[in-house]
Amino acid sequence: MKAKYFSSVIVLLLFISLIVCMCDIAAHAQAIYVSNTGDDKNTGTKDAPVFSIQKAVEIIKSNSNDIYTIKIEPGIYVLDNFVSIETDKDMTDKRIIIEAGILPDEQSWTPEKMPIVISTSKKGEIPGQNYHFVAAFLINESHVTIRGIKFPGYFYPNTRYFPIARFDKTKTDLFVEQCLFVGDEDSSHLQVGIIAHGNGIMADHCVFYNVRNSVVFWESADGLKTGNGISNSIIFGATQSGVWTADADKDFVFENNIVSNCKYAWIKNSYNTTKYSINNCIIVNNECYLAVAANDVITQEFEIEENNVIKEGDIVLRPKDEVTHYPLPIDYLHVMPDTLGYDMSAGLFKTRTIGR
Repeated sequence: MKAKYFSSVIVLLLFISLIVCMCDIAAHAQAIYVSNTGDDKNTGTKDAPVFSIQKAVEIIKSNSNDIYTIKIEPGIYVLDNFVSIETDKDMTDKRIIIEAGILPDEQSWTPEKMPIVISTSKKGEIPGQNYHFVAAFLINESHVTIRGIKFPGYFYPNTRYFPIARFDKTKTDLFVEQCLFVGDEDSSHLQVGIIAHGNGIMADHCVFYNVRNSVVFWESADGLKTGNGISNSIIFGATQSGVWTADADKDFVFENNIVSNCKYAWIKNSYNTTKYSINNCIIVNNECYLAVAANDVITQEFEIEENNVIKEGDIVLRPKDEVTHYPLPIDYLHVMPDTLGYDMSAGLFKTRTIGR
């Protein structure tokens, strides 16, 4: 009888220890994993991923754990509402990171392995905004990185869609890298890839293809922005602006970029007196170079410093293969070898070399 009793106690203690261990693993995990094969009842480890980005965001929001990173495995993820990126935890010396489980510089990466985030949210669902639009990731925290994700346009082409948006002017440090934004004016409209108030808005090694505006650097709390810029990126086919700067900037960076086949290469607001610099860029085959926005956007020169800027030639991007059931080329929507801009290495890859 005693032996059975002690056996039961031992089993119970082992069970309790296992539960405590699992909770401890979840509480001290380095990241929450999201997968199409996951379940939102899972703990979110690599072996037991959650199913939805929304669930992962809820976990990093909670102050019951020390998790700040979300890793999204290959697959298509549909958001039926915007997700608010924020946390109740202490952000001292921390940052929230939302990134692909496989990044473009890894040898196992292919374009098909890039996680795709699609929004089906309804217009006007974001509180406190005075016009209707749709957002996917609503950034309500400082110190946020979005990395390695593909954002197609919105299915209703008459909708202003912002995949990454930040409307709090007090927030800072939004870093977007190795992301692909792909739109189509008539079928999957993408109004702005990244639109943000506040300071510290940086896009690096991104591709913006047929979006209306790549990045809109919006307003600041005091009328003078700092820490903003775009680098090492391809902006191709923007139906409005390659880049849009609203409030004045203190130290804007625009370097090693390709801007081609856009309506306007650069738009800035009429009250913005900043003298911008363009460094080591290719800006070709745009309908207009510079424009100023007041009530309307009008073609107008403004003072800009150019350092090593190429303005003649053609940018040729890698198309998909003619036989569509083949995998996409590794360098899909990147500059073709032996053509203008290839040696700049602008695009998704930071360390990986393709075709060299």
